[in-house]
Amino acid sequence: MTTAVTTVATTGHPMLRQLELALAGTGSGAQDDESLDVSFMSKSFCLSGLPLRRLQNMREFHRNDDSFSLSINSPSIMLPGGDAVEIGLPFGARARLLILWMTTQARAIGRTSGDRWLEIGKIDEWLEEVGITPHTENAAMAKEQLIRLSFANFTMVMRKEGLDYFRSDRLTESAVFAEEDLVHYAAGNLAKVRFPLGVELSEKAYQRFTGKDAIPIPTQALRKISNNAMALDIFVYLCFKLPSLGKNESVLVSWRALIKQFGNKEAKSKFRQVFDVSIAKALDAYEGARVDVTEEGLVLHYSDPAELRKLFVARPKPLIGGSAKRRNRIAPPPAVTASAQTVLGL
Repeated sequence: MTTAVTTVATTGHPMLRQLELALAGTGSGAQDDESLDVSFMSKSFCLSGLPLRRLQNMREFHRNDDSFSLSINSPSIMLPGGDAVEIGLPFGARARLLILWMTTQARAIGRTSGDRWLEIGKIDEWLEEVGITPHTENAAMAKEQLIRLSFANFTMVMRKEGLDYFRSDRLTESAVFAEEDLVHYAAGNLAKVRFPLGVELSEKAYQRFTGKDAIPIPTQALRKISNNAMALDIFVYLCFKLPSLGKNESVLVSWRALIKQFGNKEAKSKFRQVFDVSIAKALDAYEGARVDVTEEGLVLHYSDPAELRKLFVARPKPLIGGSAKRRNRIAPPPAVTASAQTVLGL
């Protein structure tokens, strides 16, 4: 999502170190006259994804493996005037692309300035930047997912060394919507809903997105799978797991674990109908990945990180990418706490 990568952290995921070597022009990978096209995804979303498709009449969703769980809750809110709005859970490929965009923009723009405000800008340019082909239907679905992500509550639990670490957060702290847009959203009139002017990341999300737990993702490889939610989940999972394996190391991920992490608790035979197609697409995007699909599950083998590093070399006109430069700069919204104090006279 950005071709202007100038610095990367030296701690955290092994691919951060690989990108540093590429930027320095050492070893295989990018040369001195080449730039890198890098997106980032939070480690939490590499381990566990959103719902794959629309869930009717559901306000909560859970995903887990044996050491990590993600719970998503959708709120019901009331607008000035008394209208109630059921927001709904984020789902599908577009919601995943939006999280990739949020994470990448936070690192590209806010890491040095501390700025958590992400503007939308010109809509067609913005849609291309987040990886969505700009046309009427895609624009409407992108609006829906952006609103759902803006209001969703995320709870993560990590089990490590006999302890459960709990963390709850929202991706965004505030947003600016035009009047009546949320009313139109509640009525299902997405064509009448305008894009928000921008969103402000929560402090916790900003810290995660800009910290050492963010995982580098080769932007241009995403073009092959940008319309397949499960393939995106598998791809970012492999980008996290494979570079972390040691030489000659292999890991088996059982079908039971795969269904819990990528499926919806369905039978193995039904799960594999979708998974086999999706992992084929993910492996086509991840050149150099050494993965076997067996009767026992998925066998992950050591895959040379230098091979993955080659996928970060920028090519002309990436589907998901563009400059980190601000467009049509607008002021972020006033702090919610300050506004509340003014209104309530505190």
